[in-house]
Amino acid sequence: MVETVMLVIVGTVIAAFLLALRGKRGGKQAPAFKARLFMSANEMEFLGRLEAAVPELRFHAQVAMGALLDPAMEKQGNSRAWQQARNMFSQKIVDYVAQRRDNGKIVAVIELDDRTHKADKDARRDAMLQQAGLRTVRWQSKAKPGSAEILAALLGAPPAPAAIRPVPSVPVATTSVRGELWGRSTAPSNNK
Repeated sequence: MVETVMLVIVGTVIAAFLLALRGKRGGKQAPAFKARLFMSANEMEFLGRLEAAVPELRFHAQVAMGALLDPAMEKQGNSRAWQQARNMFSQKIVDYVAQRRDNGKIVAVIELDDRTHKADKDARRDAMLQQAGLRTVRWQSKAKPGSAEILAALLGAPPAPAAIRPVPSVPVATTSVRGELWGRSTAPSNNK
């Protein structure tokens, strides 16, 4: 009899615990998540175009404006105004950021505009970036620029072409990273 009472008490405690736990979650299942597509095929193609046109820059895609901007005021003593200013950009994303590989300086924020872009909203975003000293370059998705136009927009005029050097036809010795000497001939080989 004592064993039965103890079993009932333990069962009741376990049932109460499970009900309390369920009540904390509101009786709902925990939310499920799935991965989303990071960039569309159009955005991927344009990223490749940017990287090929200006290899001396590093391009970052889908960057939160919160990683680029901060309110231009001290947070301490102005926390409400600081948060209101931050809320103006914190949930916004820019398409690409072009950054110099040598010193990390941001060269430009790049937007690939399509039908979802609204001119008035874009102008407000561009003004915030400009106020922080960041330049925005915009291109239309349906009329993407070529390499020369990308290079000119991001770094200025394209560099002068290098002098054309003839390809040597005599064996050339090159040194590997470890200092080993390797013979290499650029002359056509008769071995088939």
